[in-house]
Formats: sequence, structure tokens, C-alpha cells
Amino acid sequence: MVEVAVLLLAIPVLFALADWRRGLLLCVITAVLQDPIRKIAPDQPLVFTVFVGIVFAGACLGALVRGVPLVPSSVVGAYRQIAIPMRVLLLLIVLQAFNSLVRFYNPMLPLIGLMTYLLPLPSFVFAYQLVLRGGEACIRQFIWGYLVFTLVALTTVYMEYTGYDWSVLGQVGRGLLIFDEYTGKIIKPNSGIFRAAEIAAWHAATAGCFVLLLTTWRKINFRALLKAMIVITLLVGIAMLTGRRKAVVEVAVFASTYVILWIVFKRGSAKLGIALVVAALVGFGWLVAQLGDDPRHFDPDLAGYELYVERSKTAFADAPSRFVELGIAPIMWAYESFGLFGAGLGVGTQGTQHFGGGGDIAGPAEGGLGKVTLELGIPGLFVFGWLAISVFIHFWRIMRTASRISPRVARLSYALFSFLVANAAAFSVATQAYSDLFILLILSWTLGFLFAVPVLLEREVRARQPVIFEEYTPVFRPETV
Repeated sequence: MVEVAVLLLAIPVLFALADWRRGLLLCVITAVLQDPIRKIAPDQPLVFTVFVGIVFAGACLGALVRGVPLVPSSVVGAYRQIAIPMRVLLLLIVLQAFNSLVRFYNPMLPLIGLMTYLLPLPSFVFAYQLVLRGGEACIRQFIWGYLVFTLVALTTVYMEYTGYDWSVLGQVGRGLLIFDEYTGKIIKPNSGIFRAAEIAAWHAATAGCFVLLLTTWRKINFRALLKAMIVITLLVGIAMLTGRRKAVVEVAVFASTYVILWIVFKRGSAKLGIALVVAALVGFGWLVAQLGDDPRHFDPDLAGYELYVERSKTAFADAPSRFVELGIAPIMWAYESFGLFGAGLGVGTQGTQHFGGGGDIAGPAEGGLGKVTLELGIPGLFVFGWLAISVFIHFWRIMRTASRISPRVARLSYALFSFLVANAAAFSVATQAYSDLFILLILSWTLGFLFAVPVLLEREVRARQPVIFEEYTPVFRPETV
């Protein structure tokens, strides 16, 4: 079975080599298919999880042979405020790879860790170069392609919940159950064709974010907003069936951040647009309000879908305590357990438990801050913060400039930035999904799209009168961006 799958994998790889611009769509198709194929393969081998990475590597090779630079310096080299902390972080990652190897004598730990930390570098550059050559159409094509295939895949989560007993449905490996402390009942997480409920929940939340992005990107009308509201509500409902509450919070953070950015940058000049967005979010806002009820008031006889809804209601009430317990407390645990410089690369990365590490070593460092501290030490946490602040300042300037030049591109930048913020919030308390190669690729592509926004703005500016071009050109110079 594995041999047949590898032969089939050669098809998207060859297509990616021949036409690297189709690489993102080919990765989407591969990622959707690799999990169900793995489930029907004998012993469900782990190698299937890297298939999407192999297809992306083929696209990168196809781009390189055509002279497309895929080094980070081609994007951020001119911006010292980003390039310097990025170089320091790369040096620290290499040093921590040696730390992990020396400490545990397990080469798979640093290898998997290196893949997790370094994969975003060529992938965000790849997305930037794609937009540089293809414009907004490339972003739209990817998002539409992702939604078409992912929405179909997400329907299988509901199918599993309703009792379909197909071999491609359910979690890979031993099935896990969730004990809900508020209802006192056992909840079965549903994953559909995805290999785990955590992955299915992430894609349900991401699809909801992308639906709102597409709806508000160009012309805004009530009919489109109403349709989007319905689709987003259905996606949130599917996310509840996974038993993973953070997916609901992720959509809420995305929507609220998006609206806040719109108000901040377009105050006074886009009141109608803001009103339309608020109207589109009324339904979702009502849902969030319901989820914020006191989680301790529950019906002990709950059954079926109501049980999943009741569990989701605890998401917002538990958010502060979970941030402290899973976001802040693991930092001190990692420091007390492994010292100032941590345990080394790959120790807290999902997947390394299959090679004698990871899960047994990581302990309670489930949150992103704890994972970074565990693998890169306290210095790594500070360097990560330095880089994050530098990138935030850069993106803020991009969004501010976009709001002055093009409302359409500005809305795109707000949505892309909000998506990254929502995932940063989710990552801070839970890292399981963020070791998945496809999820890492999507996040790094989003990062590349946002870095490419100035390219889209300059194209619009060049199409206008020279006077306008002279007015805005200095914004894009490295020393000022």
C-alpha cells in the first residue's frame, strides 16, 4: 500500500516541478488525501504525514530551476529590524539542535525540530515570490482552492458524528476520549477523514476565517454577508463536534481583530463598510455571547449535539485560566526542569514521540510559550519576542499604508494579519496542531502574502498619476518600512 501511495505521490510532485505556480493548490489536494489513505494502509505508517512536504519541495525545486530566489534575504534582507533577530534566531536554532543531540543521543529529535522551525522560511518566501509574479489572483486562487477541498473534507466530521463507520473516518491510532469536567460526561472527538480531531478543528476554524476574508475582500453586500454568516456558523458547529474548544475561540479572535483593525485604520471614512461588517457578524456574535454563559449551569441529561455545544460554552470562561496554566506556567516548568538554555530542539515537538522522545520528555509544556522555552531556552523566548515585535511593527506600517492607498488591498491585509493573530493566540496555549506540516505551510504562506502586500500596493500606485506615485513611493523604501 505504501509503495502504491509513493507512486501516486509522484504525480503531484511532477506537476509541481513542471508548474511551480500551482504548487499551493497541489499541496492542498495532497494534504486532504494523505490522511484517509494513511488510515487504510497497514499499520498506518507515519510517512504519509510528510507527503504534502514532498510536494511542496517539488514546487520549490521547480521555482529554483526557473531562477526564483527562495532565500529569506530576498524578502526581509533590506529590513534590518527583521533580518537581525531572524539571523540570531537561526543561529540559536542550530545551537539548540546540537544541544538536543548531545543531551539525548537521538538524532530524530533535532531533525524533526529543524524541519518544524525551518520549513516556514522557504515557504513564506515562496508565497511572496508567487504574489510578486502573479498578483492578487494567486492569493485568491489558493484560498478558493483550499475552501473547496477543505469544506468537502469537513463534512466527514459530521458524518462520523452521525454514525458512519468507514475505515477512513476517525483518529489515527488509538482513539481518544475527552472527559468534560463541567458536564461530567465523556465526549468522543470526531475527526472525519483528518488524522486527528485537533487537525480537523484547526481547518474548520481556518475555513471560517477564509470565508469572511473572501466575502469582504472586494465589494461588500448584505446578500454575500448573510451567506458568509451562515457558512461560518455551520463551520463553527462542525468545529464543536471535534471537541476542541479553541477552534471557536480562534474564529472569535479573528473576527474581532479584523473588525477592530478596520475601525482603527478606516475611522470616519468607511462607516458604511464597518456597519456592513458588524451586521455580517451579528449572527456569529450572538453565538459567541451564548458560548460565554456560565459553564457550571448545565443539564446533567445532555446528550448528542447539545453535549458538544455545552462543552464549547466553557471555552471563553476557561480562556484566562488556560492561558496562565498552559501559556505562562510551562515557562517556569521548562526553566526549573532544564535550566536557562532548555532541553534542546525537537523535545517539545509533536511527532518525536514515535522516535523515543517528544511526548515523554515535554511534560506539561503544551503551550507555545512553554514549547519555545523548553526547546530554545529563555534566550530563545526573548529572541522570539524580539522578532515578533519587529514583524508586528512592519506589518502595522503595511496596513496603515494600505488603508491610504487601496481599501481592497487594505481589507486583505487586515484579514491576513488577523488570521496570524488568531493562530498566535491559539499557539500560546496549545501546540499540537502546529507541528503538522500542512498547517505550518498555510501559516507561512499567509505570512508571505502579507509581506507581499506592498508589492500589490505599488502596482496600484504605478497605475495612477505620477504625482500620486511620488507621494507614496517613500513608504516602500527599506529604511522607512
